[in-house]
Amino acid sequence: MILLVDSNSICHQAKHSMGNLTWEEKEVGIIFGFLRQLLSLAKTFETNKFVFVWDSRISLRTKMFPDYKKSRKREKTPEEKRFDDVSYAQFDIIRTEVLPEIGFINNFMKDGFEADDLIAQITKTYHDQKIVIISTDEDLYQLLSENVSMYSIKKKQLYTEHNLWKDHRIIPKEWGEVKAIAGCTTDCIPGIEHVGEVTACKYITKKLPVSQKTYKAIKDGKSIIERNRKLVVLPLEGTPSINLESKEKLNLKGFITISQRYGFSSFTSKENLAKWKEYIFKGII
Repeated sequence: MILLVDSNSICHQAKHSMGNLTWEEKEVGIIFGFLRQLLSLAKTFETNKFVFVWDSRISLRTKMFPDYKKSRKREKTPEEKRFDDVSYAQFDIIRTEVLPEIGFINNFMKDGFEADDLIAQITKTYHDQKIVIISTDEDLYQLLSENVSMYSIKKKQLYTEHNLWKDHRIIPKEWGEVKAIAGCTTDCIPGIEHVGEVTACKYITKKLPVSQKTYKAIKDGKSIIERNRKLVVLPLEGTPSINLESKEKLNLKGFITISQRYGFSSFTSKENLAKWKEYIFKGII
């Protein structure tokens, strides 16, 4: 089993729950929260096979559609800007320093592309392997399959293609079209006016009466749907291929060094270190 981690998603959750944690006047809460989640995930799924993917700071989607995620570009207070700066600095430390020192070698970011694109590319390339996507991003429902499921850290629930069918009566490959029709408020992608996911699902499954105004609106909104399809169907065109390394180079000494560097003494207590050895390092000395 591979745990395919939407790393930005975990970092953002840690930002809001532990972002104020400091050690020797350094902000370390996101790093701590991220590592704590890794241990929890390894214990839950009984595997230390992680693949980490990250959002690029530059998005090709913005060039395609300038309003993409525009709500996230609002003017922020000086305090909010400072909090963002110290938070994103920790994202970079995790990606470029913490994970490599611990020995995780499947750790990817590609300029212009988002974690969702890399996740999609990996699930397509390694479709015969059991993969659990660690994310709360519903856009990823389109990647579900017999071998691919999603796990929400917030809800502590696994979501499968069977759940998608139960909730929406559609199959995963149709979910991208649902988003193309209904749009995505999180990413500021407008869909057909007055059409949400429920109506889009009815349209796709031919259960929306042709007499309804929304049916006509969808039929007449081909240009909007075509634009959105390029933005929401995963992976984005041009996403590079990714080859996973089959053998990890996990390093317990590197983990202890990281824990000491950032003041995570709780990780290296006798009781907790035994858990790291059992679930992550699996007997590595």
